Amino acid sequence: MILIILVISALCFFLFNNLLVKNKALHWTTTIISFVALIISVTFITLNFHDHYGMHKVTDTNETKLVSSNSKMNMLLNQPIGTSGKDKVVIYRTNNNQTKPKTTSTDKNTNYIITDANSAKLVTKTTRYEYKSKTAKFWFDLAQKPTRVKTVNYFYVPKDWLNLTVSQAKALPNIMKKLQSSIQSSGSQAQMKSAAQSYVQGKMMQAMQKNPKMSKESQTKLQKQLVKEFTNQQQAQVMQKMMPQIKQELSKVK
Repeated sequence: MILIILVISALCFFLFNNLLVKNKALHWTTTIISFVALIISVTFITLNFHDHYGMHKVTDTNETKLVSSNSKMNMLLNQPIGTSGKDKVVIYRTNNNQTKPKTTSTDKNTNYIITDANSAKLVTKTTRYEYKSKTAKFWFDLAQKPTRVKTVNYFYVPKDWLNLTVSQAKALPNIMKKLQSSIQSSGSQAQMKSAAQSYVQGKMMQAMQKNPKMSKESQTKLQKQLVKEFTNQQQAQVMQKMMPQIKQELSKVK
């Protein structure tokens, strides 16, 4: 509306100042009124553009669960942009069936927060200018639409997650093979096999004591379950022990 008043007052000022020259009283009255209206409309439009007059900041918060970018290890990826290395985008996934990962913008407002939680999440806070009331929107909506001020991303990541560049993620499988080979050559593999047998036997004895009439089919099923359970536990422990070495090797990848 304020733009319409600006156009009308400017047109009236031109017409009244140049055409109504015979009636001086009407000439000066209409000229002054149209000029004042012109100045007032320009002033308020300037305040609206420069100081967001009639508007206020509104922040929306959106929370999204994250899944790992890798099926074997928990990780979050990022990709440096440009040659300075200061700008980068974060590459993330929100579900395992996602065919194409999502990315953040190159804004520097990205924060990584290490948590004790078991799952990762992304909290996005978007701040924008909106009109305070319907009246303010009526007057200034044609002059300036609601505008985004900034978007801040907070990545809440568990301690066991890795934050890698795309290049580091590509190099990770070879690093893992190298470290696993060193573990196997040190004799740790035989110790793990012996520990697995002891673990399964102990758990099987406890189960048989509770249910002596357990069928052979149930015993076989339970044994497979226990082997899988032990394997997962050992892999998690080995991964935790290897993590300092993994990070050291990854730091060498550009």
